Amino acid sequence: MRKKTEKMPGGHLLFVLAVVCALALLVMAWALLRDTGADGAAFTPPPFEENAQQGEPEVPQELGYSFLNAQEYEVGICGAPVVKNGSAVLYMTNPASNKVWLKVRILDESGQMLGESGLLKPGEYVEAVELTSMPEEDIAVVLKIMAYEPDTYYSAGAASLSTTLHIDA
Repeated sequence: MRKKTEKMPGGHLLFVLAVVCALALLVMAWALLRDTGADGAAFTPPPFEENAQQGEPEVPQELGYSFLNAQEYEVGICGAPVVKNGSAVLYMTNPASNKVWLKVRILDESGQMLGESGLLKPGEYVEAVELTSMPEEDIAVVLKIMAYEPDTYYSAGAASLSTTLHIDA
């Protein structure tokens, strides 16, 4: 039997390990709970589309408007968009049956963003997306459609459509 005055071997080591574990848990909790993106900046939710309209648009047939099924959601969009008055006419539609918010980015072949919509709630559409960079001639683009879960802004997936952006003469 040990005397009460004897110290248990490794007692200091056990205390140090417990402190290190507690600190590691605190650091992990802080890393999980802080609201930052991959670049360390705080996440800023995308704005809602200022020009959103309710309902389903009436789209000219020559714009190649159709609905794409991205498994978790559908999106209505023009497959042959045109540039008119500094904007890309897309008629992007978030059907009322969806449970996600949608937005689109228009990217050139090098991945540079030419324009971006705001978020569309289910049952909304936007006729055109303002371009920040104006192409001088028809250009190959990618329409990157991004879906967000309402209120949390968690990603609900993305889909891309390669097409040509036509300059309206």
